[in-house]
Amino acid sequence: MTDLKDPGARHALRLATAAAHERLHHLPDFAVLARGEITRPAYIAVLQRQLAFHTALERQIAGAPSLRPWGIDAQERRRTPMLRADLAALGATPQEMGMPSLPPAGSAAQALGSLYVSEGSTLGGRELSRRLDHLLPPGTPGRAFLLGYGEQHGAMWRSFCAALEACGADPGRRAEMTAAALATFAAFEAWFNPAPEPAATSTV
Repeated sequence: MTDLKDPGARHALRLATAAAHERLHHLPDFAVLARGEITRPAYIAVLQRQLAFHTALERQIAGAPSLRPWGIDAQERRRTPMLRADLAALGATPQEMGMPSLPPAGSAAQALGSLYVSEGSTLGGRELSRRLDHLLPPGTPGRAFLLGYGEQHGAMWRSFCAALEACGADPGRRAEMTAAALATFAAFEAWFNPAPEPAATSTV
């Protein structure tokens, strides 16, 4: 029986990941974007790293158990086509770079936890897209990733939240979702704010 006092899986995820989510706002790349001060080369570099991250994430989720039993079509939530379109609009081509190390997605709950990081990023994207007005003309080109699902945003977010609640009704699955979300947030933070290389020590 469900605890009537249980605020739900989405609420639990939001609380558990609040600190990790807040740290992302202070990453240098995103702080300058939020201030509307990002340069064209810096924005292209952000898109390149986003593309590498989401390519890795989509591969992880594609290899996980299907999310269709929870009402989620992972294919229609792919963000890489938007990123490729943005790079093309800016006259840039995807760069070969390493891939971030992501947590395993051996269960649907783990996959949903990782996907929570990507889906949650769509919430503030429209506002961030306005911070590019100094770089781009009005319209979608160059902003597709930030604009996300466009007019379908509300429906896509509601269906994702429904999946979180359904899958996360079981305490074990909720714990898996939460752990995967935290690990994915950590991977994203490390990808955009890598630890500095240790200084070389002299052997002389």
